[in-house]
Amino acid sequence: MHGLGNNILTEQDRDNICAFKLCIMSNMSHSVFNQMRHTFGHKLDISSEWVILHRMATLSGVEPKAYDCCINSCMAYTRTHAQKQLCDYCHENHFSLSGKPCQQFLYLPVGPRLTSFFQNKKMVEKLSYRCNYVSEPGTIEDVFDAEHYQTLLKSKVVIDGQEKHWRYFSGKNDIAFSLCTDGYQLLGKRRKGPSATPIVLQNFNLSPEIRIKLDDLICAGVIPSPKPPKDMASFLAPLDDEYVTLAVGLPAYDCVAKQNFTLHAYNIFMEGDIVAMEKMLGIKGHNGFSPCRSCDIKGCRDVTHGGKTYYVPLGLPGLKGKPSKQWNPKKLDKRTHEGFADRLAEIKQAGNKKHAAKLAMHYGIREAPIFGRVGSINYARSCPWDWMHLFLLNVIPNLIDHWTGNFKNLDAGTGTFEIAPQIWAEIGEETAAAVQNIPAAFVRVLSNIAEDRSLFTAESWAFWFMYIAPIVMFRQFKDPKYYHHMCALVEIMKITLQFSITYEEIDILENKIIEWVKLYEE
Repeated sequence: MHGLGNNILTEQDRDNICAFKLCIMSNMSHSVFNQMRHTFGHKLDISSEWVILHRMATLSGVEPKAYDCCINSCMAYTRTHAQKQLCDYCHENHFSLSGKPCQQFLYLPVGPRLTSFFQNKKMVEKLSYRCNYVSEPGTIEDVFDAEHYQTLLKSKVVIDGQEKHWRYFSGKNDIAFSLCTDGYQLLGKRRKGPSATPIVLQNFNLSPEIRIKLDDLICAGVIPSPKPPKDMASFLAPLDDEYVTLAVGLPAYDCVAKQNFTLHAYNIFMEGDIVAMEKMLGIKGHNGFSPCRSCDIKGCRDVTHGGKTYYVPLGLPGLKGKPSKQWNPKKLDKRTHEGFADRLAEIKQAGNKKHAAKLAMHYGIREAPIFGRVGSINYARSCPWDWMHLFLLNVIPNLIDHWTGNFKNLDAGTGTFEIAPQIWAEIGEETAAAVQNIPAAFVRVLSNIAEDRSLFTAESWAFWFMYIAPIVMFRQFKDPKYYHHMCALVEIMKITLQFSITYEEIDILENKIIEWVKLYEE
């Protein structure tokens, strides 16, 4: 099919493709689609949805692959789970009484879609962004300025532990991408309701302005509802296997250069919320004794009152007359890619289960990271902290809980950061009134933050905290140091949102973050 372009399409195929796009983009129902076929039947010969879907699969070369999975979405029956009759977690049956799998997960192969990009002239031009990108020394503007990518450029490809003779991204058409995944509530804001988990790839060969748009994201499948997966690796096993195929290379045709070539593609980053990254890396994660995926900081818990949750302050309280442990935020012991393998080996070689469990707790590692067949992933560098989840869905809501006396049933102690209920009510009214005079292009309607925060999205939190809070919170704290502390975080967030940042600015930013954390702990 390479080189034939659209010559293989019939006029009916073209009409069906247009109808298919309209159906998908407009979320058209089955009944409406059939009504459209009937209404325009005298003008267009549009096939049924079933025929269109199968014809599209044939034309595109993208054939979904079905994998059995738990009816509660705990795990997929792949690799070592393939022959199991019961789920390891909820113990539900693999098969129904009729012998059919209780539920299936559909995986959408990535390779055929990547090779098809090069049969479109406009897309070939867009994909040249990576090859034409020029780094400016001392400045970071894109992922291609990152140390991880620059290291890969000098490294030979490693597949299943074997080094190959070619280097990463040695071809002008080689594609770099990241894996993005996060749970999605199916029924509005019902946190306890059913959720699904999309598996999405972000194509870094496209410019930053378009790579994050829906049309340019690549969906590799959706882990079905009703619950988030407990064994993420089992669902991502098909993608891990395809990473090998993409690293080895696929035959492709460049419609601009009019020549065949071998297309290579490599995953270099993984993105998602804290829980998703913990599952990707196989670490115990937050609230654990060694919770951080970036460093080896250790936690402490309230032993006196039987607390089970671990906290990670820079200064640990002293016990039984012993001096308190202090962590230097500028000299934290960083996790390394090699360290993951060394510690997993140490846990595996432990003499008994008790010793293995003790080592796993100390290192904060449960199991091997998900992606290990292709060496383009660095476990210490390829999992950046997601700005949205870190700031907008974690730090900021927690700060507000502190200010309003709703943070984990803790009072203000000797501090004076809590805001009186009547003042907070006025702030809520001012928030709702403020957006009436702000163009919708800046932010959607904000509800009264004092009465209902359930409708606050990440976008809402960002706009409120960075642009409204510095005004409505002015002189509302008894001690102005809390207001200055809030504004310091606003400044940090704005710096991290810059399109370009120098190494010098990164050093300044690091010091600002350290000072902010120290003040927070005080």
